[in-house]
Amino acid sequence: MGLDRLHILFIPSWYPSEDTPLLGTFFREQAEMFVEAGHKAGVLYARFHDLPSKGWLSGPRHGVRVSEENGLTVIRATQRLYQPGPLQRIPLFYRNSVRQRQNLALKMYDAYVEANGKPDIIHAKCTMWGAVLAHVIAEREGIPWVTTVGASIFARGIAGPRECKTATITLAAANRLLSVSNSLAEDLDKILGIPSDSFTLVPNMIDTAKFPLTESRPTGEEFHWGYMANMVADKGHDTLLRAFSTLSDGKLSLGGDGPYRGRLESLCSQLKISDRVTFLGEVPRGNAASFFQDIDAFVHPSRYETFGIVLVEALASGRPVIATRCGGPNDIVREQDGLLVEVDDSDGLAAAMQEVRTREWDGSEMRAGIEERYSKATIRDQLLAIYHSLL
Repeated sequence: MGLDRLHILFIPSWYPSEDTPLLGTFFREQAEMFVEAGHKAGVLYARFHDLPSKGWLSGPRHGVRVSEENGLTVIRATQRLYQPGPLQRIPLFYRNSVRQRQNLALKMYDAYVEANGKPDIIHAKCTMWGAVLAHVIAEREGIPWVTTVGASIFARGIAGPRECKTATITLAAANRLLSVSNSLAEDLDKILGIPSDSFTLVPNMIDTAKFPLTESRPTGEEFHWGYMANMVADKGHDTLLRAFSTLSDGKLSLGGDGPYRGRLESLCSQLKISDRVTFLGEVPRGNAASFFQDIDAFVHPSRYETFGIVLVEALASGRPVIATRCGGPNDIVREQDGLLVEVDDSDGLAAAMQEVRTREWDGSEMRAGIEERYSKATIRDQLLAIYHSLL
């Protein structure tokens, strides 16, 4: 295939499935944007269930499957791993676990080529395990490959020394390293010893057509705050609720669900704000734009973010944002977009919320900044230039 029309194989670390339709939707959208521009693209998604885990016992399992999804040839396989997690501290068990993943990836790649032909380039999304699988395929096939780092497992201390060593070796082998934020590249420099200047900044993209700019509601109506994130410890919901409780009025909508929902509902009761906080549950991807249109400002109190796509979506919708200086938001939020506060500073967050509601904001200027930095066309052109440089 000529350079004018590339064939790109994406290997994401997670991806939407029937039982997890919201998982990795941005990976899917990034692959689809190349098809829209006339390129050929496919996806290889290997899903693993570790032992012991709920997924290992009851999660979906199947061999290699090929499907056509919105112009993408998608290869899926789901496999149990038989090396128990605790035993993976032993090098032999860990190596066997990695080898099992790699062998499945090679089998899936062969099925992909049979269905869709050999790609010109491979683009892995996140290190564990997308980049690891891309590495073994690219090495066998002699195909150039790039990887985008975008996961927080290393900075949050979730990955152990074995995974860190695997990640270092894998990333060193890539033809090009990309990062979704400057802060993540700096973190990986400290943790994995990969110089931050080895990474090219290529942020996540947004389909701005799906997040139209709309007018805020008339002044005088009750101010409406919003936050959308998985309800887990790292997302900082508790800090937001404590800050919100100090405001004398206004309402707050929380989109998302997760294991912390019950304790967050209890915290609302303790803070006597249950009548002003609405738990919306999971917000379907198709309803995300309506979520932003219904609020006056977006608050993002996370403790760590590699990027922060919801901030980009809020700004595209013309809504000012408040975010913590927790990584990715540092790159996204400009002075004309909103305010940044320190992590876990409920007093600072409350003060920022007071300030945001009293200032006038230019939604058109926010959106213009998003279109310039994060639109499909902008990010696609960046990636195509990188792909061409390797071919």
